Amino acid sequence: MLTASDYRAKAREALKGNWGIAVGTAFAVQAISVVLVVIAILILFASGLTNLNEAYTYGEPNFSTTGILFYLVMIIVALFVSYTLTIGFNYFTLNLVRGNEFKFDNIFSRFNKIFKIFGLYFMMGLFIWLWSILFLIPGIIASYRYIMAPFIMAEDPEVGIMEAIGKSKEMMKGYKWKFFCLEISFIGWILLSVFTAYIGLLWVTPYMQTAFAAFYLEVSGQSGQSGQKTQYEYDLSDE
Repeated sequence: MLTASDYRAKAREALKGNWGIAVGTAFAVQAISVVLVVIAILILFASGLTNLNEAYTYGEPNFSTTGILFYLVMIIVALFVSYTLTIGFNYFTLNLVRGNEFKFDNIFSRFNKIFKIFGLYFMMGLFIWLWSILFLIPGIIASYRYIMAPFIMAEDPEVGIMEAIGKSKEMMKGYKWKFFCLEISFIGWILLSVFTAYIGLLWVTPYMQTAFAAFYLEVSGQSGQSGQKTQYEYDLSDE
């Protein structure tokens, strides 16, 4: 049975000689998302403030309704784009680990499914929230239960939203603790990045995501295979 160090080793092997494009691609995903949020904030201030002398009323920003609406629309657009880029980056890392052809524009390869991808994250968030209502622990467990769904959709964009969630649930049976340990194993690298003004995250992010892709390939029964996809079936009778 593979350990967290094994997945990290697989990630390092895949990234060997490919750090430049991996770091650049991960940076682009984050940068585009951040830029969209910044644009939303600028729109809010540009269209919402009455004037510089009356920017605040009773200590609070005085924004117009139009400015707030534009801001909310831009935030929603940012979420749609960010989720889709994340799925695209998952596709990039899957190709990287498999030894398949990988390219920067992999991150844009799933934009024809942008609404489905948003629906996937919405349903995942909804289920996690519903479990969290019961108690914090069930919500945390649910988050790990559905965590492979984005990789499933990255690999097969034609998969249905509930089908991806159901497959993730089956995949993660007996693997939730392993994935938690894998995540925790990167804590040291993340803390180290803090001391570099978070610049280190440029390398940690693709390292983590590539290790997660290696994890996905194992739990989906595709570990060690390259150049082609393997068809796999899951019993969804308990959904």
